[in-house]
Amino acid sequence: MPNANHTRRWIGTSLAIALGTIAAIAVLPACGDDGQQAEEGVTIQGPTTDPDTGIHTFTVQSPYLGKPSTVRVLLPDKVEPDKTYRTLYVLPVEGGTDGPHGDGLTEVRKADAHNQYAIICVTMSFDSVPWYGAHATDPTKRHEQFIKQVVVPLVESRFPAGGKADDRLLLGFSKSGWGAVSMLLRDPDFWGAACTWDAPLMMDDKALKWGSAKHFGTPEQAAPYVPATLVKQQADKLAQGPARLTILGQDIFGKHTREFHELLDAHKVPHRYRNDLKFKHHWHSGWVSEALPVFLGEGHPE
Repeated sequence: MPNANHTRRWIGTSLAIALGTIAAIAVLPACGDDGQQAEEGVTIQGPTTDPDTGIHTFTVQSPYLGKPSTVRVLLPDKVEPDKTYRTLYVLPVEGGTDGPHGDGLTEVRKADAHNQYAIICVTMSFDSVPWYGAHATDPTKRHEQFIKQVVVPLVESRFPAGGKADDRLLLGFSKSGWGAVSMLLRDPDFWGAACTWDAPLMMDDKALKWGSAKHFGTPEQAAPYVPATLVKQQADKLAQGPARLTILGQDIFGKHTREFHELLDAHKVPHRYRNDLKFKHHWHSGWVSEALPVFLGEGHPE
């Protein structure tokens, strides 16, 4: 339910944005019902606001990454002061803000998702290829923790974002699709739902590819993040509720998409599935506008 703290935070953030304030500040605790808080040692600069897109950009320094990161936030055009909103975390495929696979937040904005579904849209950058796990020995490669301990608290303490699991949604493709499914399955009490398109969902710790070996460091470190393994571990819990996974394809990974769907069926895990969204393996190829109604449309996660 909306509360006065959300309203005060949003008014304060709006004033800072209007004044163009750029200040280094310690990250605030999240206001989520789970009591999630950020660690010490995190600083934030911003936001700055692009007048053409309305995207608010923060620069973040944290112990989870080796270099500063950007966190970008897109709000609905009309924000009601006494309402909280779901947040869609758009997970990048590459480490930078505009790699060879395109920019997910730009495509989500193009689809007008923030207005059509009345949802806050967020993305972030990394200083290495993201697989949304943690390295065995390098503390500056803790991408899952960066999102949960820094990005989510930033959003939920500064904008009218709901703080329950059902309010936190994940969207990705390719590497970030693998990561979206992994993060949901690793902590279904924190995340509400995940949507993936054309991702290598059947890749496991015995055959790490596409930079994942460098991300995790060892197969043993990667093992707890493998979606196919996590399905088996979480099947009983996920079987009790509505569909929280949306599994879509295809371009490169149609076989992975189909086999993961079959795995979910075998373990009686509710999910949405389509493997006929044939687009180029890129954020800007057209699949996003087709996937969002399946994931966020009427009768889907709210």
